[in-house]
Amino acid sequence: MDKMIHTALNTLNNIHMNRSVKSQNLSNINVPGFRRDLGTSFGAGFLEQLDQFPSRVFALHEGANIFSAKPGNIKSTGQQTDLAIKGPGFFITKPISGEPSLSRRGDLGVSSDGFLTNGAGAQMLNLNQAPIAVPPFRKLVVSETGEMFIEPLGSEEGTRVPLGTLATTSGSETPMKKDTDGEIRLVGGGVPAPDQNSVIAQSFLEESNVNAVEELVDTLSQQRQFEINVKFISLSKEMDEGSAGIMRMPN
Repeated sequence: MDKMIHTALNTLNNIHMNRSVKSQNLSNINVPGFRRDLGTSFGAGFLEQLDQFPSRVFALHEGANIFSAKPGNIKSTGQQTDLAIKGPGFFITKPISGEPSLSRRGDLGVSSDGFLTNGAGAQMLNLNQAPIAVPPFRKLVVSETGEMFIEPLGSEEGTRVPLGTLATTSGSETPMKKDTDGEIRLVGGGVPAPDQNSVIAQSFLEESNVNAVEELVDTLSQQRQFEINVKFISLSKEMDEGSAGIMRMPN
């Protein structure tokens, strides 16, 4: 009975953790480039001693902070400051939390101190992983490889002034995770070096890869699993009491 109860409790804990993941995904469904968090998976292991029956179970924690790399839908916006990566790859950014990270978010703007940022306030970095200063401009042009040019305010029409190159990385050969601040980094920390293998589309935005229907179906399925495991705990208690009654000495 002991194993049944502990296994059910581990499952309930798993479901509780995954509920918060589902809520997080749904709350970010409209965030450009957001990567869907995947639920933590758990296994069960048994402690046993030689020549004795196994009687204790413990959780094996696997796959924490993983996310779905599936691309989101790319939509045309007509805004020159909107960028999307077609296919695999990431922009290299410096979020407000400070440490460089990877992002698919391409709704760009200029911060109050004159640096290129995305909609979350993270600075977009160049090939030297430095922030990109942007003077006032009428027009912005970004090539597929990330080279940026502006037509400054007050300049002649057709003038092109280079700003540098947006740092991108394919990141396909290195394991990544979502860090404690919610930013994507390598499992061992940091970000890969720019390789410029990503293809950038200007005036497009990538939507999040969260599917609302899928999240809701998973939530309902987990609710059923929760109810089943609560019943297992109740059943285990009844079986344990029944066994104790059989073994009780008669008066």
